Amino acid sequence: MAETLNEYATQASRPAARPAWFTALQVALGAGAVAADEATLDFYAQDVFSRGEALSAVVSPGTVDELQIAVKTLAAVDVAMVPRGGGLSYTDGYLARRKGSALIDLTRMDKLVELNTVDRYVTVETGMYWATLNDLLKPHGLRTPYWGPLSGLRSTIGGALSQCSVFLGSGEHGSVGDSVLSLDVVLADGSVLTTGSAAAGAGTKPFIRYFGPDMTGLFVGDAGALGIKARATLKLIPREVEIDFVSAVFDDPTAMIEAMSEISRNDIAAECFSFDPILLEQRKKRMSLLADAKTLLNVVKQSGVMAGMGLVKSGRDFVGEGKYSAHVAIEGKTPGEVAQKVETAKKIFAVKGQATENSFPKALRALPFVAPNSMLGPAGERWVPVHAIFPHSTAQHAFAEIQAFFASKQAILDAHQIRIGYLCTTVAQQGYLIEPVFYWNDSHTAYHKRVVEAEYLKVCGEPAANPSATAAVGALKAETARLMRALGGTHFQIGKFYTYRDGRNAAALALFDAIKQQLDPKNVMNPGVLT
Repeated sequence: MAETLNEYATQASRPAARPAWFTALQVALGAGAVAADEATLDFYAQDVFSRGEALSAVVSPGTVDELQIAVKTLAAVDVAMVPRGGGLSYTDGYLARRKGSALIDLTRMDKLVELNTVDRYVTVETGMYWATLNDLLKPHGLRTPYWGPLSGLRSTIGGALSQCSVFLGSGEHGSVGDSVLSLDVVLADGSVLTTGSAAAGAGTKPFIRYFGPDMTGLFVGDAGALGIKARATLKLIPREVEIDFVSAVFDDPTAMIEAMSEISRNDIAAECFSFDPILLEQRKKRMSLLADAKTLLNVVKQSGVMAGMGLVKSGRDFVGEGKYSAHVAIEGKTPGEVAQKVETAKKIFAVKGQATENSFPKALRALPFVAPNSMLGPAGERWVPVHAIFPHSTAQHAFAEIQAFFASKQAILDAHQIRIGYLCTTVAQQGYLIEPVFYWNDSHTAYHKRVVEAEYLKVCGEPAANPSATAAVGALKAETARLMRALGGTHFQIGKFYTYRDGRNAAALALFDAIKQQLDPKNVMNPGVLT
Protein backbone atom coordinates (compact mmCIF):
# COMPACT_ATOMS: atom_id res chain seq x y z
CA MET A 1 0.00 0.00 0.00
CA ALA A 2 2.82 2.39 0.94
CA GLU A 3 4.56 1.66 -2.37
CA THR A 4 1.35 2.49 -4.25
CA LEU A 5 0.95 5.76 -2.39
CA ASN A 6 4.59 6.68 -3.00
CA GLU A 7 4.20 5.93 -6.71
CA TYR A 8 1.05 8.06 -6.87
CA ALA A 9 2.80 10.97 -5.11
CA THR A 10 5.73 10.76 -7.51
CA GLN A 11 3.41 10.83 -10.52
CA ALA A 12 1.41 13.75 -9.11
CA SER A 13 4.57 15.80 -8.63
CA ARG A 14 5.66 15.40 -12.25
CA PRO A 15 4.84 18.28 -14.57
CA ALA A 16 1.83 17.71 -16.80
CA ALA A 17 2.66 16.48 -20.28
CA ARG A 18 2.85 19.36 -22.74
CA PRO A 19 0.86 19.29 -25.97
CA ALA A 20 2.69 18.80 -29.28
CA TRP A 21 2.28 22.46 -30.24
CA PHE A 22 4.13 23.54 -27.08
CA THR A 23 7.15 21.40 -27.93
CA ALA A 24 7.03 22.53 -31.55
CA LEU A 25 7.13 26.19 -30.51
CA GLN A 26 10.01 25.57 -28.12
CA VAL A 27 11.98 24.05 -30.97
CA ALA A 28 11.09 26.85 -33.41
CA LEU A 29 11.45 29.84 -31.08
CA GLY A 30 13.82 28.53 -28.41
CA ALA A 31 12.94 27.02 -25.05
CA GLY A 32 13.17 30.40 -23.29
CA ALA A 33 10.52 31.91 -25.55
CA VAL A 34 7.77 29.51 -24.45
CA ALA A 35 6.89 29.33 -20.76
CA ALA A 36 4.30 27.45 -18.75
CA ASP A 37 5.57 27.56 -15.17
CA GLU A 38 3.00 28.39 -12.52
CA ALA A 39 4.40 31.80 -11.54
CA THR A 40 4.57 33.02 -15.15
CA LEU A 41 1.07 31.83 -16.00
CA ASP A 42 -0.31 33.37 -12.81
CA PHE A 43 1.25 36.77 -13.49
CA TYR A 44 0.21 36.99 -17.15
CA ALA A 45 -3.37 35.98 -16.29
CA GLN A 46 -3.83 39.29 -14.40
CA ASP A 47 -4.06 42.96 -15.27
CA VAL A 48 -4.22 46.02 -13.00
CA PHE A 49 -7.68 45.11 -11.72
CA SER A 50 -8.89 41.68 -12.84
CA ARG A 51 -7.93 38.08 -13.54
CA GLY A 52 -8.76 36.06 -16.65
CA GLU A 53 -9.07 32.35 -17.35
CA ALA A 54 -6.06 30.12 -16.78
CA LEU A 55 -3.49 30.26 -19.58
CA SER A 56 -1.78 27.27 -21.16
CA ALA A 57 1.43 29.09 -22.12
CA VAL A 58 3.13 32.45 -22.57
CA VAL A 59 4.82 32.75 -25.96
CA SER A 60 7.39 35.51 -26.50
CA PRO A 61 8.44 35.77 -30.17
CA GLY A 62 11.52 37.85 -30.92
CA THR A 63 10.90 38.52 -34.62
CA VAL A 64 7.97 38.90 -36.99
CA ASP A 65 8.85 35.52 -38.52
CA GLU A 66 8.66 33.92 -35.08
CA LEU A 67 5.32 35.61 -34.44
CA GLN A 68 4.00 34.17 -37.70
CA ILE A 69 5.18 30.69 -36.72
CA ALA A 70 3.56 30.98 -33.28
CA VAL A 71 0.22 32.22 -34.66
CA LYS A 72 0.08 29.59 -37.40
CA THR A 73 1.00 26.78 -35.01
CA LEU A 74 -1.59 27.77 -32.40
CA ALA A 75 -4.37 28.46 -34.89
CA ALA A 76 -3.85 25.06 -36.51
CA VAL A 77 -4.92 23.38 -33.25
CA ASP A 78 -7.60 25.98 -32.37
CA VAL A 79 -5.72 27.44 -29.39
CA ALA A 80 -6.97 30.96 -28.73
CA MET A 81 -4.33 33.72 -28.68
CA VAL A 82 -4.29 36.83 -26.50
CA PRO A 83 -1.78 39.55 -27.52
CA ARG A 84 -0.13 41.59 -24.76
CA GLY A 85 2.10 44.65 -24.92
CA GLY A 86 3.35 46.34 -21.76
CA GLY A 87 0.50 44.86 -19.74
CA LEU A 88 -0.76 48.07 -18.07
CA SER A 89 -4.40 47.52 -19.05
CA TYR A 90 -7.28 47.70 -16.58
CA THR A 91 -10.07 46.80 -19.05
CA ASP A 92 -9.42 43.05 -19.43
CA GLY A 93 -7.92 43.56 -22.90
CA TYR A 94 -5.38 40.74 -22.62
CA LEU A 95 -7.21 38.62 -20.06
CA ALA A 96 -8.26 35.29 -21.55
CA ARG A 97 -11.95 34.48 -21.81
CA ARG A 98 -11.23 30.98 -23.09
CA LYS A 99 -9.50 28.56 -20.72
CA GLY A 100 -6.22 27.24 -22.09
CA SER A 101 -5.51 30.28 -24.27
CA ALA A 102 -1.92 31.16 -25.11
CA LEU A 103 -0.76 34.67 -24.30
CA ILE A 104 1.50 36.28 -26.91
CA ASP A 105 3.94 38.61 -25.16
CA LEU A 106 5.28 41.07 -27.75
CA THR A 107 7.85 42.94 -25.68
CA ARG A 108 10.83 41.13 -27.27
CA MET A 109 9.75 42.53 -30.66
CA ASP A 110 11.13 46.01 -30.00
CA LYS A 111 13.46 46.84 -32.90
CA LEU A 112 13.72 50.01 -34.97
CA VAL A 113 12.95 49.02 -38.57
CA GLU A 114 13.39 52.35 -40.38
CA LEU A 115 13.87 55.98 -39.42
CA ASN A 116 13.20 58.13 -42.48
CA THR A 117 13.93 61.74 -41.62
CA VAL A 118 13.44 62.89 -45.22
CA ASP A 119 9.94 61.44 -45.67
CA ARG A 120 9.10 62.00 -42.01
CA TYR A 121 8.11 58.57 -40.77
CA VAL A 122 9.45 55.92 -38.43
CA THR A 123 8.74 52.17 -38.56
CA VAL A 124 9.18 50.08 -35.42
CA GLU A 125 8.21 46.68 -34.11
CA THR A 126 5.19 47.06 -31.90
CA GLY A 127 6.81 45.77 -28.71
CA MET A 128 8.91 48.94 -28.47
CA TYR A 129 8.18 51.14 -25.47
CA TRP A 130 7.15 54.76 -26.06
CA ALA A 131 10.02 56.01 -23.90
CA THR A 132 12.47 54.07 -26.08
CA LEU A 133 11.01 55.55 -29.26
CA ASN A 134 11.16 59.04 -27.78
CA ASP A 135 14.84 58.56 -26.91
CA LEU A 136 15.60 57.30 -30.43
CA LEU A 137 13.96 60.31 -32.07
CA LYS A 138 15.22 63.04 -29.73
CA PRO A 139 18.75 63.35 -31.23
CA HIS A 140 17.14 63.98 -34.64
CA GLY A 141 14.94 66.79 -33.31
CA LEU A 142 11.83 64.75 -34.16
CA ARG A 143 8.91 63.08 -32.44
CA THR A 144 5.60 61.49 -33.28
CA PRO A 145 2.58 63.90 -33.01
CA TYR A 146 1.03 61.79 -30.23
CA TRP A 147 4.10 60.58 -28.35
CA GLY A 148 2.81 58.29 -25.66
CA PRO A 149 0.81 57.74 -22.48
CA LEU A 150 2.29 58.70 -19.11
CA SER A 151 2.97 54.97 -18.64
CA GLY A 152 5.25 55.08 -21.71
CA LEU A 153 8.19 53.72 -19.73
CA ARG A 154 6.41 50.36 -19.91
CA SER A 155 3.60 50.86 -22.46
CA THR A 156 4.27 49.63 -25.99
CA ILE A 157 3.47 51.06 -29.40
CA GLY A 158 1.24 48.07 -30.23
CA GLY A 159 -0.60 48.23 -26.93
CA ALA A 160 -1.40 51.91 -27.43
CA LEU A 161 -2.66 51.20 -30.96
CA SER A 162 -4.83 48.33 -29.76
CA GLN A 163 -6.21 50.48 -26.94
CA CYS A 164 -6.24 53.76 -28.92
CA SER A 165 -4.59 55.66 -26.07
CA VAL A 166 -4.23 59.40 -25.43
CA PHE A 167 -2.20 61.91 -23.46
CA LEU A 168 1.14 63.39 -24.53
CA GLY A 169 0.43 65.59 -27.54
CA SER A 170 -3.26 64.69 -27.54
CA GLY A 171 -4.47 68.23 -26.91
CA GLU A 172 -3.43 69.17 -30.45
CA HIS A 173 -2.95 65.84 -32.22
CA GLY A 174 -5.63 63.52 -30.82
CA SER A 175 -5.13 59.83 -30.08
CA VAL A 176 -2.40 57.46 -31.24
CA GLY A 177 -4.68 56.50 -34.12
CA ASP A 178 -4.25 59.98 -35.58
CA SER A 179 -0.47 59.48 -35.79
CA VAL A 180 -0.23 56.05 -37.44
CA LEU A 181 0.36 55.68 -41.19
CA SER A 182 0.74 51.95 -41.77
CA LEU A 183 0.62 48.60 -40.00
CA ASP A 184 1.87 45.08 -40.59
CA VAL A 185 -0.60 42.72 -38.93
CA VAL A 186 -0.15 38.98 -38.49
CA LEU A 187 -3.51 37.35 -39.19
CA ALA A 188 -4.91 34.12 -37.76
CA ASP A 189 -3.52 32.04 -40.63
CA GLY A 190 -0.01 33.38 -40.04
CA SER A 191 0.02 35.67 -43.07
CA VAL A 192 0.95 39.35 -42.88
CA LEU A 193 -1.52 42.05 -43.90
CA THR A 194 0.00 45.44 -44.74
CA THR A 195 -2.00 48.67 -44.63
CA GLY A 196 -1.46 52.20 -45.92
CA SER A 197 0.50 53.11 -49.04
CA ALA A 198 2.97 50.26 -48.45
CA ALA A 199 0.16 47.79 -49.26
CA ALA A 200 0.41 48.89 -52.92
CA GLY A 201 3.61 46.88 -53.29
CA ALA A 202 6.29 47.55 -55.92
CA GLY A 203 8.49 49.12 -53.27
CA THR A 204 5.97 51.81 -52.29
CA LYS A 205 7.02 53.35 -48.99
CA PRO A 206 4.69 53.51 -45.95
CA PHE A 207 4.71 57.28 -46.17
CA ILE A 208 0.96 57.98 -46.32
CA ARG A 209 -2.08 56.32 -44.81
CA TYR A 210 -4.62 56.69 -47.60
CA PHE A 211 -4.49 54.87 -50.94
CA GLY A 212 -8.10 53.75 -51.30
CA PRO A 213 -10.19 52.74 -48.26
CA ASP A 214 -8.52 53.20 -44.88
CA MET A 215 -7.45 49.70 -43.85
CA THR A 216 -5.16 51.03 -41.10
CA GLY A 217 -8.09 52.30 -39.06
CA LEU A 218 -9.57 48.80 -38.82
CA PHE A 219 -6.77 47.73 -36.50
CA VAL A 220 -6.68 50.84 -34.29
CA GLY A 221 -8.61 50.20 -31.08
CA ASP A 222 -9.43 46.58 -32.02
CA ALA A 223 -7.73 45.11 -28.90
CA GLY A 224 -6.25 42.37 -31.09
CA ALA A 225 -9.62 41.10 -32.31
CA LEU A 226 -8.59 41.14 -35.98
CA GLY A 227 -4.91 40.19 -35.76
CA ILE A 228 -1.65 40.90 -33.96
CA LYS A 229 0.11 44.13 -34.87
CA ALA A 230 3.76 43.37 -35.63
CA ARG A 231 5.13 46.61 -37.13
CA ALA A 232 3.82 50.17 -37.08
CA THR A 233 4.77 53.24 -39.10
CA LEU A 234 4.13 56.58 -37.41
CA LYS A 235 4.27 60.17 -38.62
CA LEU A 236 7.17 62.36 -37.56
CA ILE A 237 7.06 66.08 -36.84
CA PRO A 238 9.74 68.53 -35.64
CA ARG A 239 10.21 68.41 -31.89
CA GLU A 240 9.08 71.76 -30.53
CA VAL A 241 11.87 73.55 -28.68
CA GLU A 242 9.76 76.38 -27.25
CA ILE A 243 7.44 75.39 -24.42
CA ASP A 244 5.64 77.09 -21.54
CA PHE A 245 3.01 76.16 -19.01
CA VAL A 246 -0.15 77.65 -17.50
CA SER A 247 -2.10 76.50 -14.44
CA ALA A 248 -5.24 77.77 -12.73
CA VAL A 249 -7.52 76.81 -9.87
CA PHE A 250 -11.32 76.80 -9.79
CA ASP A 251 -13.94 76.53 -7.08
CA ASP A 252 -16.43 74.95 -9.48
CA PRO A 253 -15.76 72.00 -11.83
CA THR A 254 -18.31 73.34 -14.32
CA ALA A 255 -16.28 76.53 -14.73
CA MET A 256 -13.09 74.51 -15.09
CA ILE A 257 -14.58 72.27 -17.79
CA GLU A 258 -15.87 75.31 -19.65
CA ALA A 259 -12.39 76.86 -19.63
CA MET A 260 -10.66 73.64 -20.72
CA SER A 261 -13.12 73.18 -23.58
CA GLU A 262 -12.46 76.72 -24.75
CA ILE A 263 -8.71 76.09 -24.72
CA SER A 264 -9.29 72.88 -26.68
CA ARG A 265 -11.42 74.65 -29.30
CA ASN A 266 -8.71 77.28 -29.71
CA ASP A 267 -6.14 74.54 -30.44
CA ILE A 268 -3.42 76.06 -28.27
CA ALA A 269 -2.46 73.23 -25.87
CA ALA A 270 -0.32 70.15 -26.46
CA GLU A 271 -1.85 68.82 -23.24
CA CYS A 272 -4.70 70.25 -21.21
CA PHE A 273 -5.62 68.25 -18.10
CA SER A 274 -7.10 68.69 -14.64
CA PHE A 275 -7.34 67.17 -11.17
CA ASP A 276 -10.17 67.33 -8.68
CA PRO A 277 -9.23 67.93 -4.99
CA ILE A 278 -9.10 64.23 -4.10
CA LEU A 279 -6.88 63.16 -7.00
CA LEU A 280 -4.63 66.16 -6.46
CA GLU A 281 -4.27 65.22 -2.81
CA GLN A 282 -3.29 61.66 -3.79
CA ARG A 283 -0.67 62.91 -6.23
CA LYS A 284 0.79 65.35 -3.71
CA LYS A 285 1.05 62.63 -1.08
CA ARG A 286 2.58 60.12 -3.46
CA MET A 287 5.29 62.30 -4.93
CA SER A 288 6.92 65.47 -3.71
CA LEU A 289 7.96 67.62 -6.65
CA LEU A 290 11.11 68.49 -4.74
CA ALA A 291 12.03 64.96 -3.66
CA ASP A 292 13.20 63.94 -7.11
CA ALA A 293 16.41 65.73 -8.04
CA LYS A 294 16.14 64.34 -11.55
CA THR A 295 12.80 66.09 -12.07
CA LEU A 296 14.23 69.40 -10.86
CA LEU A 297 17.29 69.03 -13.09
CA ASN A 298 15.11 68.28 -16.11
CA VAL A 299 12.93 71.32 -15.40
CA VAL A 300 16.06 73.49 -15.42
CA LYS A 301 17.22 71.92 -18.69
CA GLN A 302 13.78 72.30 -20.27
CA SER A 303 12.69 75.73 -19.07
CA GLY A 304 15.72 77.37 -17.48
CA VAL A 305 17.04 78.18 -14.01
CA MET A 306 14.20 80.57 -13.16
CA ALA A 307 11.64 77.86 -13.84
CA GLY A 308 13.55 75.51 -11.54
CA MET A 309 13.60 78.16 -8.81
CA GLY A 310 9.85 78.62 -9.25
CA LEU A 311 9.34 74.90 -8.78
CA VAL A 312 11.39 74.91 -5.58
CA LYS A 313 9.47 77.91 -4.25
CA SER A 314 6.01 76.50 -4.96
CA GLY A 315 6.68 72.91 -3.90
CA ARG A 316 3.49 70.91 -3.56
CA ASP A 317 1.23 73.35 -1.78
CA PHE A 318 0.30 75.75 -4.57
CA VAL A 319 -3.34 74.64 -4.88
CA GLY A 320 -5.72 75.55 -2.10
CA GLU A 321 -7.79 73.05 -0.16
CA GLY A 322 -10.86 71.84 -2.04
CA LYS A 323 -9.88 73.46 -5.34
CA TYR A 324 -10.04 72.02 -8.84
CA SER A 325 -6.87 72.64 -10.83
CA ALA A 326 -6.34 72.77 -14.61
CA HIS A 327 -2.94 72.60 -16.32
CA VAL A 328 -1.76 73.35 -19.84
CA ALA A 329 1.48 72.60 -21.73
CA ILE A 330 1.92 74.93 -24.71
CA GLU A 331 4.39 74.34 -27.54
CA GLY A 332 5.46 76.47 -30.47
CA LYS A 333 8.14 77.06 -33.07
CA THR A 334 9.11 80.50 -31.73
CA PRO A 335 8.98 82.28 -28.35
CA GLY A 336 6.48 84.70 -29.85
CA GLU A 337 4.10 81.94 -30.90
CA VAL A 338 4.23 80.37 -27.44
CA ALA A 339 3.78 83.72 -25.70
CA GLN A 340 0.68 84.44 -27.74
CA LYS A 341 -0.84 81.04 -26.90
CA VAL A 342 0.05 81.48 -23.22
CA GLU A 343 -1.69 84.83 -23.15
CA THR A 344 -4.82 83.30 -24.71
CA ALA A 345 -4.83 80.44 -22.17
CA LYS A 346 -4.42 82.84 -19.26
CA LYS A 347 -7.32 84.99 -20.47
CA ILE A 348 -9.57 81.93 -20.82
CA PHE A 349 -8.65 80.65 -17.35
CA ALA A 350 -9.06 84.10 -15.79
CA VAL A 351 -12.77 84.35 -16.68
CA LYS A 352 -13.77 82.09 -13.77
CA GLY A 353 -10.45 80.78 -12.43
CA GLN A 354 -7.43 82.07 -10.59
CA ALA A 355 -3.82 81.75 -11.84
CA THR A 356 -1.49 79.54 -9.82
CA GLU A 357 2.05 78.20 -10.02
CA ASN A 358 2.52 75.90 -13.02
CA SER A 359 4.49 73.25 -11.12
CA PHE A 360 2.49 70.21 -12.21
CA PRO A 361 2.66 70.53 -16.00
CA LYS A 362 6.27 71.70 -15.72
CA ALA A 363 7.31 68.66 -13.68
CA LEU A 364 5.27 66.28 -15.84
CA ARG A 365 6.93 67.43 -19.04
CA ALA A 366 10.36 67.38 -17.40
CA LEU A 367 9.98 63.67 -16.67
CA PRO A 368 7.01 62.46 -18.77
CA PHE A 369 7.60 58.72 -18.48
CA VAL A 370 7.78 57.33 -14.96
CA ALA A 371 7.53 53.93 -13.33
CA PRO A 372 3.91 52.67 -13.04
CA ASN A 373 3.75 53.21 -9.28
CA SER A 374 0.56 55.25 -9.54
CA MET A 375 -1.50 52.05 -9.69
CA LEU A 376 -1.11 52.05 -5.90
CA GLY A 377 -1.97 55.03 -3.72
CA PRO A 378 0.40 56.64 -1.17
CA ALA A 379 -0.79 54.26 1.56
CA GLY A 380 -0.75 51.22 -0.70
CA GLU A 381 -4.38 51.59 -1.76
CA ARG A 382 -5.51 49.77 -4.88
CA TRP A 383 -6.35 51.95 -7.91
CA VAL A 384 -8.47 51.61 -11.01
CA PRO A 385 -10.05 54.19 -13.36
CA VAL A 386 -13.09 54.22 -15.63
CA HIS A 387 -13.53 56.80 -18.38
CA ALA A 388 -15.53 58.19 -21.27
CA ILE A 389 -14.98 60.87 -23.91
CA PHE A 390 -17.71 63.46 -24.45
CA PRO A 391 -18.19 66.30 -26.92
CA HIS A 392 -17.60 69.69 -25.35
CA SER A 393 -21.31 70.51 -25.56
CA THR A 394 -22.26 67.74 -23.12
CA ALA A 395 -19.13 67.45 -20.93
CA GLN A 396 -20.39 69.71 -18.12
CA HIS A 397 -23.72 67.90 -17.88
CA ALA A 398 -22.00 64.50 -17.97
CA PHE A 399 -19.63 65.47 -15.15
CA ALA A 400 -22.53 66.66 -13.01
CA GLU A 401 -24.48 63.45 -13.64
CA ILE A 402 -21.48 61.30 -12.77
CA GLN A 403 -20.94 63.24 -9.54
CA ALA A 404 -24.63 62.85 -8.70
CA PHE A 405 -24.39 59.11 -9.33
CA PHE A 406 -21.53 58.72 -6.87
CA ALA A 407 -23.37 60.89 -4.33
CA SER A 408 -26.26 58.42 -4.56
CA LYS A 409 -23.80 55.62 -3.73
CA GLN A 410 -22.29 57.36 -0.70
CA ALA A 411 -23.41 54.61 1.71
CA ILE A 412 -21.52 51.99 -0.33
CA LEU A 413 -18.48 54.24 -0.64
CA ASP A 414 -18.44 54.85 3.12
CA ALA A 415 -18.99 51.19 4.00
CA HIS A 416 -15.97 50.11 1.96
CA GLN A 417 -13.88 53.28 2.43
CA ILE A 418 -13.75 53.91 -1.31
CA ARG A 419 -12.48 57.30 -2.45
CA ILE A 420 -13.07 58.73 -5.92
CA GLY A 421 -11.01 61.38 -7.69
CA TYR A 422 -11.22 62.75 -11.23
CA LEU A 423 -8.69 63.21 -13.99
CA CYS A 424 -9.91 65.07 -17.08
CA THR A 425 -8.13 65.89 -20.32
CA THR A 426 -8.99 67.30 -23.72
CA VAL A 427 -8.60 65.25 -26.91
CA ALA A 428 -7.78 67.23 -30.06
CA GLN A 429 -10.31 69.99 -30.63
CA GLN A 430 -13.45 67.86 -30.25
CA GLY A 431 -13.28 65.74 -27.11
CA TYR A 432 -13.31 66.01 -23.33
CA LEU A 433 -12.28 62.89 -21.39
CA ILE A 434 -13.67 62.36 -17.88
CA GLU A 435 -11.95 59.66 -15.82
CA PRO A 436 -13.19 58.86 -12.30
CA VAL A 437 -10.46 57.06 -10.33
CA PHE A 438 -11.24 54.63 -7.51
CA TYR A 439 -8.97 54.16 -4.47
CA TRP A 440 -9.67 51.50 -1.84
CA ASN A 441 -7.87 49.22 0.60
CA ASP A 442 -7.13 45.65 -0.40
CA SER A 443 -4.02 43.50 -0.44
CA HIS A 444 -1.74 43.61 -3.46
CA THR A 445 -1.86 41.01 -6.21
CA ALA A 446 1.05 39.21 -7.84
CA TYR A 447 0.66 41.75 -10.64
CA HIS A 448 1.24 44.73 -8.33
CA LYS A 449 4.20 43.06 -6.64
CA ARG A 450 5.93 42.48 -9.96
CA VAL A 451 5.10 45.71 -11.80
CA VAL A 452 5.34 48.39 -9.09
CA GLU A 453 8.88 49.31 -8.07
CA ALA A 454 10.14 47.47 -4.99
CA GLU A 455 11.17 50.68 -3.23
CA TYR A 456 7.70 52.19 -3.66
CA LEU A 457 6.07 48.98 -2.39
CA LYS A 458 8.25 49.19 0.68
CA VAL A 459 7.40 52.84 1.36
CA CYS A 460 3.64 52.69 0.77
CA GLY A 461 3.00 49.41 2.60
CA GLU A 462 0.25 46.90 1.93
CA PRO A 463 -3.32 47.03 3.30
CA ALA A 464 -5.02 43.93 4.68
CA ALA A 465 -7.05 41.73 2.36
CA ASN A 466 -10.43 43.30 1.64
CA PRO A 467 -12.13 41.39 -1.20
CA SER A 468 -15.56 42.86 -0.45
CA ALA A 469 -14.26 46.36 -1.20
CA THR A 470 -12.75 45.18 -4.50
CA ALA A 471 -16.06 43.58 -5.43
CA ALA A 472 -17.87 46.82 -4.62
CA VAL A 473 -15.44 48.78 -6.80
CA GLY A 474 -15.97 46.30 -9.64
CA ALA A 475 -19.73 46.76 -9.46
CA LEU A 476 -19.47 50.57 -9.27
CA LYS A 477 -16.98 50.64 -12.14
CA ALA A 478 -19.34 48.66 -14.39
CA GLU A 479 -22.35 50.79 -13.41
CA THR A 480 -20.38 53.97 -14.06
CA ALA A 481 -19.44 52.77 -17.54
CA ARG A 482 -23.10 52.07 -18.33
CA LEU A 483 -24.07 55.55 -17.13
CA MET A 484 -21.38 57.14 -19.28
CA ARG A 485 -22.64 55.35 -22.38
CA ALA A 486 -26.21 56.43 -21.58
CA LEU A 487 -24.91 60.02 -21.43
CA GLY A 488 -23.47 59.70 -24.93
CA GLY A 489 -19.85 59.03 -24.00
CA THR A 490 -17.50 56.84 -26.02
CA HIS A 491 -14.46 54.85 -24.88
CA PHE A 492 -10.87 54.10 -25.70
CA GLN A 493 -9.31 50.95 -24.22
CA ILE A 494 -12.49 48.99 -24.92
CA GLY A 495 -11.00 45.55 -24.25
CA LYS A 496 -13.51 43.20 -22.67
CA PHE A 497 -14.87 45.69 -20.15
CA TYR A 498 -16.62 48.44 -22.14
CA THR A 499 -19.50 47.52 -24.41
CA TYR A 500 -18.97 47.72 -28.16
CA ARG A 501 -21.99 46.05 -29.75
CA ASP A 502 -24.85 47.45 -27.65
CA GLY A 503 -26.92 49.86 -29.71
CA ARG A 504 -24.38 50.02 -32.53
CA ASN A 505 -25.59 50.74 -36.06
CA ALA A 506 -26.66 47.39 -37.54
CA ALA A 507 -24.94 47.91 -40.88
CA ALA A 508 -21.67 48.87 -39.20
CA LEU A 509 -21.87 45.85 -36.93
CA ALA A 510 -22.57 43.53 -39.86
CA LEU A 511 -19.51 44.88 -41.66
CA PHE A 512 -17.31 44.36 -38.61
CA ASP A 513 -18.61 40.80 -38.17
CA ALA A 514 -17.91 40.05 -41.83
CA ILE A 515 -14.34 41.35 -41.51
CA LYS A 516 -13.81 39.32 -38.34
CA GLN A 517 -15.11 36.18 -40.08
CA GLN A 518 -12.84 36.78 -43.06
CA LEU A 519 -9.69 37.41 -41.02
CA ASP A 520 -10.33 35.06 -38.10
CA PRO A 521 -12.90 32.39 -39.07
CA LYS A 522 -12.15 30.20 -36.04
CA ASN A 523 -12.35 33.13 -33.60
CA VAL A 524 -8.93 32.40 -32.10
CA MET A 525 -7.77 36.04 -32.02
CA ASN A 526 -8.49 37.36 -28.51
CA PRO A 527 -12.03 36.01 -28.28
CA GLY A 528 -14.30 38.12 -26.08
CA VAL A 529 -13.07 41.60 -27.01
CA LEU A 530 -15.34 44.20 -28.63
CA THR A 531 -18.52 42.52 -27.37
